[in-house]
Amino acid sequence: MALTISSYVQSVQSSQLNATNASQNVSASQSTAPATTQNTATASSSSRESERYTAVQQSQANAKTAISAASSANKEIGNSLKQVREVVTKLADDSISGKEREKLQADYQKLRENIVASQDKATVKTGESKTNLLRDDKNMTVSTNTRGGELEVASSKSAKALLLPEKITSAAQAKALLDGNEQQAGSLANAEKVTSSTASRLKETDKDISSRLETSTAVAKSVQQLENAKNGAGSLSAEKEQQKEKALEFARSAAERIKNQLEGLSGGNSKNNNSLLSLFN
Repeated sequence: MALTISSYVQSVQSSQLNATNASQNVSASQSTAPATTQNTATASSSSRESERYTAVQQSQANAKTAISAASSANKEIGNSLKQVREVVTKLADDSISGKEREKLQADYQKLRENIVASQDKATVKTGESKTNLLRDDKNMTVSTNTRGGELEVASSKSAKALLLPEKITSAAQAKALLDGNEQQAGSLANAEKVTSSTASRLKETDKDISSRLETSTAVAKSVQQLENAKNGAGSLSAEKEQQKEKALEFARSAAERIKNQLEGLSGGNSKNNNSLLSLFN
């Protein structure tokens, strides 16, 4: 049966309880000061390692938050655009009365305001800054490992209201909005294309980030467990220290395998990630 991190730690505790007082025990007067210095240095190093992996985990968690907010807002925009098309199609009719045109114009303006409000709702706080993956002028940088690896989550960099006009004052203007193609900025077709492509991109990016976050969470937990095991033993005899290190080496090996998964993770491998997380069950 494969050993888990928890069983490695239990091995350490068992070794401490069952080991006899061998002749190799180092006297307190000989070992206290050096051991204290060494333990302090080891604890400091472990703490820094734990902080590094926790920072990677937090960076990816921030990205997932920003992606979720943008996806939700983008879905609202898509629904508004469907209604915009219906209203603009009616406004393109030359035969409607002036009173009806005024009502439809008011409906259109309200829908446009809803689109702007949805764009604003995509703004979330990520760490010390704010991120809006629908309208930001730059992409979001996300950490992938502790060696400086990064990836960029693309922003749609969309203009306010997707450049839809504030008012539609005539049937001709409504027809022009409907007749514009997908490449024509400010056309209804372009707004719909931008919204659709954004939805697809955010869905794929969310899958990738979710996979990375799951793995980085496992790594951070692994490193923390190792740190706790190392720092909780106190001053041990030479024999017990050797037994402890032997048990911890198994844990280090498991942690290193998980770290390697983090360094070379390809998005969407949920089966592999689940096997990693099972180490902590």
